[in-house]
Formats: sequence, structure tokens, C-alpha cells
Amino acid sequence: MPQNGIHAIVGVATRKWMPKKEWLLLGLVLGNMFPVLDNLAVAYATLTKADTHGLHRTFTHSIFTVITMLVLFYAVGAVTRNQKWNNFGLGFGAGILMHILVDLVAWFNGVELLWPLR
Repeated sequence: MPQNGIHAIVGVATRKWMPKKEWLLLGLVLGNMFPVLDNLAVAYATLTKADTHGLHRTFTHSIFTVITMLVLFYAVGAVTRNQKWNNFGLGFGAGILMHILVDLVAWFNGVELLWPLR
């Protein structure tokens, strides 16, 4: 997974432009690496001889996933009354979006931006 290292480096490289908010950089780096987790679904499907079509660069690379994560961490921050979770969620969503943009520029296999919509 060398691409995951590239995405993590992209997240860390943006720190000089980011505001100094607790957990924001952590969210950005982890958000940059999160979409690669779809490789686990592909690996499992390969081992079980299931269909791997529609697993890679789909659900983890979707704009809807970005929105879902922003809402999820905003809700966690509201329930816990802890601003760190809001910062983390903002960084996480931005990190996923940065990952998607890097994939659009650097790789040729395409990305399902509006998954599950075709």
C-alpha cells in the first residue's frame, strides 16, 4: 500500500496552511488514509471468491461518505460537547476529499464520486 503513504504525506504537508486546532491535523491525516480501507473489502472478496467489481474506489471515495463523516463527527462533538471531535471531523472530511482529488489526478482507474449513484 505505498499509495497510502503518499496520501498520509499529503495530509501532513498541509499542516503549515492549517489553523492550529486540536485534532484537526490528526483528522486530516487519517482522512487521507481512510479511503484505502476499501482494499480490505477487495481482499476479503478475493479470498472468498466473491465478485470484487464495485468495491475499489467506490463507497470510500464518494462525496456522500465525506458528508456522512462530517455529520457523524459533528454529532459526536455535539453530544460530548467537545470541540476536538468537530475539529477531527472537519479534518477527516477534508482528508477524504484530498485523497479523492489526489486519486483523480494521479491514478487512471477512475473514482466513483457520486457512489451509489451512477
